[in-house]
Amino acid sequence: MNVRWKLVLAVCLVLFLSTAAAPLFASQVVNMEFQQAPLVDVFQILGQLGGYNVLVDPSVQGDVSFVLNDLTVEEALDLVTRTTGFRYQLVGNTLVVASEQRLKTEFGSEDVKFVTVRYVAVEDAQKLVSLMVPGVRTYVDADLDLVILYGVTSDLEVAEQVIQEYDQEGSRRPKPQTAPQAQPVAPAQPRAPEEQLVSGSISLLYAEGDQLLESVRQKFPHREFAWNGQTRMLTGLTTAEEWEQVILLVREFDYPDFVLKGILSSADQMIALVEYQGRTSMLKLGDELQGWTVEAIQPGAVEFVQNSRSFTIRLGR
Repeated sequence: MNVRWKLVLAVCLVLFLSTAAAPLFASQVVNMEFQQAPLVDVFQILGQLGGYNVLVDPSVQGDVSFVLNDLTVEEALDLVTRTTGFRYQLVGNTLVVASEQRLKTEFGSEDVKFVTVRYVAVEDAQKLVSLMVPGVRTYVDADLDLVILYGVTSDLEVAEQVIQEYDQEGSRRPKPQTAPQAQPVAPAQPRAPEEQLVSGSISLLYAEGDQLLESVRQKFPHREFAWNGQTRMLTGLTTAEEWEQVILLVREFDYPDFVLKGILSSADQMIALVEYQGRTSMLKLGDELQGWTVEAIQPGAVEFVQNSRSFTIRLGR
């Protein structure tokens, strides 16, 4: 009898220790229902519920339909990956989903790049990379005008290209030079003070750049504008007053096309299921999506804010 009780206590102790050592997301219980949902979105949602960044290999494709009730996130991940023929791996705070062979041979390979900027502030270049290539981690050395990039090699190439396209002479306010440099002075054409032109650039996050470019050109046909689809930058040569009008025009149309797919509620929180550009995200109050913060979640509607701007999306839109 004593031996039997010792065995029972030992088993209980092992179970307790294994539960205590489990990752945080393993204890999160989920109730979920999907109908012909893209498998990529399912993994994105499960990763967000577990508090992880998510990387899904392009080979992960297909739609799934299922109902999950009273399962932990870890159980759900194991079930979905095994029944669909994929595997997942935790790399730091990132959930990586791919085939077993892909995980072994290719994922996790990271590199470092050093990019020097000449015309823009390193902090501005860092913000742009964080916005355009969020998977790349960035550090700056302001003394050397250096942006340090760390991440997957393919992402680093995109980030470097973004910086090079952005770092153009005249695209931003002049930077102070450590030593004066002689610059050739071209003869300036006479221009009335009120016609003093300045170079400006603004990033479009959501709007169609070509369409907005045509709208700006129609409004200011006597000015020069250009759109760069790679950096999503609209640039122009206008007066300062005209450029303020361009900024207002961009803000008027540059809203994300979010689609509300559902709202999940529990005793202590509400979670919105929002789709943007084919990817679904689970959002709680205060979370951000594409730079917009969830201000309010209520039955059938979610309000987003960004600085002084706001908009509301509704279920069934």
